[in-house]
Amino acid sequence: MTRTIGHRLALASGALLMLLGMLGWLVGGPIDRWLHVALHFDGPAPVLHGLRGLTDLGGGWVMIPVALAGFALLALRRRFGLALWLLATIATGRIVVELAKIGFDRPRPPSADRLADVTSLSFPSSHAAGTVLTCAALCLALDASRAAWLACGVFAIAIGLTRVLLGVHWPSDVLAGWGFGLFWVMLCACWLPRRRAAA
Repeated sequence: MTRTIGHRLALASGALLMLLGMLGWLVGGPIDRWLHVALHFDGPAPVLHGLRGLTDLGGGWVMIPVALAGFALLALRRRFGLALWLLATIATGRIVVELAKIGFDRPRPPSADRLADVTSLSFPSSHAAGTVLTCAALCLALDASRAAWLACGVFAIAIGLTRVLLGVHWPSDVLAGWGFGLFWVMLCACWLPRRRAAA
């Protein structure tokens, strides 16, 4: 199922989200800006502190160690092919995202709107992409349950939303980030090593 209907559906969904993100930037600029203003957080300090803490969980300082932990777990289980696939999928995806940021060269929202410190370029969101990359690749490599997939999906959506609420990304950046992460993992899933049957 993973490599047939489900796989194709996820691949197409990722491509669609990337397309929507691109169109939201290049064609739907007024809508993008309106959503940026409408979703910008303007609430109590404790909630703002919580949003900043949550958004940090989607950054490289957290996601990369999580990916390495998954790699180590698979290696300890002697699933070396899966471990290498996991590492290669996440690493190459992250590199492509950073190169895309440089290539698209999109500025972030105005600094006065930002409720968290950021320095890099805007499109696509590396927090959104990196969270999907890491979570989806881990779920595939570890043959996760539906509940785990659902939890990872909710987490990835929450991370992307925090980027918009905190005013550090345009909504289209996040859509494209989610889409790229899903598309890249599902593309790499074409080379997912087969699991050995249990003895």
